[in-house]
Amino acid sequence: MSVSYWRRERSPVRQPSCDVVIVGGGITGLTSAYELCQRGMRVAILERHTLGSGASSRNAGYLMRGMAESYALVCNHLGRDTAKLVWRFTEENLTLLIERYSIDSLDSFHRKPSILVAMSDSEAEELADSERLLCEDGFETHLVRSGSDSLWRSLQPTLALVNPHDAALNPWQLVQRLRDGLISRFGDLATIHENSEVVGFHPDPSGIVVRTERSEYPCNRVLVCTNAWAQELLPDLGARIKPNRGQMMALRAPGVRLDASYYLNRGSEYLRQAADGSIILGGKRTHREGEEQTASDATTPEIQSELERYAKMVLQCDFKVIARWAGTMGFSPDGLPIIARADAQPAEVWFCGGLTGHGMSLGAKTAQAAVQTMLGEIESPFPADRFREKEPPAGLEPAT
Repeated sequence: MSVSYWRRERSPVRQPSCDVVIVGGGITGLTSAYELCQRGMRVAILERHTLGSGASSRNAGYLMRGMAESYALVCNHLGRDTAKLVWRFTEENLTLLIERYSIDSLDSFHRKPSILVAMSDSEAEELADSERLLCEDGFETHLVRSGSDSLWRSLQPTLALVNPHDAALNPWQLVQRLRDGLISRFGDLATIHENSEVVGFHPDPSGIVVRTERSEYPCNRVLVCTNAWAQELLPDLGARIKPNRGQMMALRAPGVRLDASYYLNRGSEYLRQAADGSIILGGKRTHREGEEQTASDATTPEIQSELERYAKMVLQCDFKVIARWAGTMGFSPDGLPIIARADAQPAEVWFCGGLTGHGMSLGAKTAQAAVQTMLGEIESPFPADRFREKEPPAGLEPAT
């Protein structure tokens, strides 16, 4: 989206100054605000629509360890140290959400393992290698060759790898819990401004001024948490983030039972059973990859038809589609987040994003690290200059 010249107030309202303006009111934006307020800083969140209206409330609700692709594959693509870092990050992400926000008290929260399923000998070999590497690196996991739920009965997988301590929930409930946690504890330090699209920033004698259609927000620092839409505000750094659409559906399928959150075809397809018994199914993006490289969140007949065919194969029963939707992910070149100061911007404009479909599993912990990096407490675990040093490997598939 954009704001026309005609709608930009000639004399915008000057808002009270704050320490940090956060652009984007999703999981990373809300968690970043909490981190800053913990340090006694005043924060304004500017969200161009409503909180969580992007991918934060449009995903399938997986809180998994690691990525949808196997540990062995990520070790091969990115190196074992990086793979270990990401897997630890995702474990700590879930711990952070439970300990700080008590998300395990939400009625949609389920402690349910996630399972990577192999349907071929080559995938099975990859999962066996992953199990060995994970155990060597201190992660709890195991392999299974059989199961009793609907997926195992219909597909008869070759092998599967279990992440035993993962979880799933309604992502919109998560966004609401993050908002409520912020306001209940730090309502005197944090303000949230919905329907406030940022059109730019410029230096000011007092620091930086962030401009929206109607107002100006003077601050000392800016943290951009817009993920797939990064390039709209950060033309240089944001150019590394490419929007990609993920499509999903919810089904009523009486008699179906799924005991885990499943990933198939190296994460290309995924399905789970929600707390209300409905089946959440998504994927098939790789079947029309060029068309799905878009910021649009509209569903398409082609992908939705593919998902219905897949549901018939996996569930092998009559079902009713009760909802169809899509969300826009922000892909980085190597599939990992980016935490970095933005080039060609005022000195204290920072970016946190590029979560590549792993925002539920990485978003809160990445936001915490972004605040620590911005304030000089740590070095960025995901710097942007890694792309300048060498040609990045092919990106990894999303887990949504």
